[in-house]
Amino acid sequence: MAQAGQQNQQQNQQQQQGQMNGQGSQFADQDILQLALNESKHLAESINSYILEAANDQLRKDYMNVLGDVYSQQKQIFDVMQQKGFYNVENATAQQINKAQSKFSN
Repeated sequence: MAQAGQQNQQQNQQQQQGQMNGQGSQFADQDILQLALNESKHLAESINSYILEAANDQLRKDYMNVLGDVYSQQKQIFDVMQQKGFYNVENATAQQINKAQSKFSN
């Protein structure tokens, strides 16, 4: 019985070492890209708040430049996800487009 406990302990240590060496949980490309897209969205939200609350005009302009960069990165991530089939978007019909346009033109 002591030998079985010792074997379990050795297996646990090997698993922990494997996980520390990157051999444990594996993330799929889709998981990594989704995480990157979500983090980029959260970053954009935060920067938008900084822009709205900035008291200094130059600081506001700098944040706006950074926000533009974040949007560009977000678009690149989105494009890769679409190319790989990880993010499918349904195209709007002409009727849906017209409805949206009339909603915002009033």
